[in-house]
Amino acid sequence: MRSKAVKVPLNKGEETRRILRKEGILRKDLLPIKKDRFILFPVEREIEGFEIVEDDFKPKRERINSYRDIVNIPDKLKEILPSSYDIIGDIILIKIPDELKPYQREIGEALLKAHKSVKAVYHAEPVKGELRIRDLVHLAGEKRTITIYREYGIEMEVDVAKVFFSPRLSGERYRIAKLVENGEVIIDMFTGCAPFSLVIAKHANPKIIYAIDINEYAIELARKNVKRNKMLHKIEVIHGDSSKVVRDLAKKGIRADRIIMNLPFGAREFLPDALKASKDGTIIHYYSVLNENQIEEHINHLKDITNNRIDVLKINRIKTYAPREFYICFDISVSRPA
Repeated sequence: MRSKAVKVPLNKGEETRRILRKEGILRKDLLPIKKDRFILFPVEREIEGFEIVEDDFKPKRERINSYRDIVNIPDKLKEILPSSYDIIGDIILIKIPDELKPYQREIGEALLKAHKSVKAVYHAEPVKGELRIRDLVHLAGEKRTITIYREYGIEMEVDVAKVFFSPRLSGERYRIAKLVENGEVIIDMFTGCAPFSLVIAKHANPKIIYAIDINEYAIELARKNVKRNKMLHKIEVIHGDSSKVVRDLAKKGIRADRIIMNLPFGAREFLPDALKASKDGTIIHYYSVLNENQIEEHINHLKDITNNRIDVLKINRIKTYAPREFYICFDISVSRPA
């Protein structure tokens, strides 16, 4: 775009910029340009005391604060646009409400524009089934589901279509890692692609972590990720049903100092088996999704099915899962009967 400009030597650039701003004549819609040993500031009008020239300038790109600012849908629907979504590596997973399904492609394109580092956008259905996977609908960008995700100094390969993974548990994984004491034996019962195990191995000094999952593809990624992060000496990856694997470990005399049970809609079924590989003082990090008024009842149920061998040390509300529902971690201490 053609404009009048103030031309000054490069070493006078910042001083001149301040003067032009103070005078209110520096154009905010155009970018300055450098030519040889000079810089040209586009201005609204001429100003005395400076050399005035004309040149072609590039327009400034308008900064996008949110995909909601640029998405092409009727204004009356913008108020129900999702305000949160997961960015996993260079892939976005978002839950599109039914009312917005006719505009899901437009939403996907807007997310791509708002996040320059993102290469693919998918609508994600809730996690389901024994393998904890979800149906995805491609909205925009590249048609791939494998990405590289980085967190607290580790790097993981994640397939968002075949493995359960939540970047929103990043802080929780680090919290657990900082609780681990030197030489602990740890069992990660539903490891997925091994994020808990990897963060713990990176930021603590356990003796061994047994990382278990029934999802064969998740285990394949877990093995890759353990090797990628050079943690083969700290993490043993095991494919199989967590109940059976934990019982087998117990038969071998293995007793864990810490057990991670990140299976929010089914962990309680596995708790009696987890106790078989526990000892007096074992800490279990047990995850569930609960309404606030269900918490006390759930704790009582856990005590019933474990014959009162557990005490809840802490209730950590990690994130909101749905209206009035929380993704919760119970830090549980195991005690043997007298």
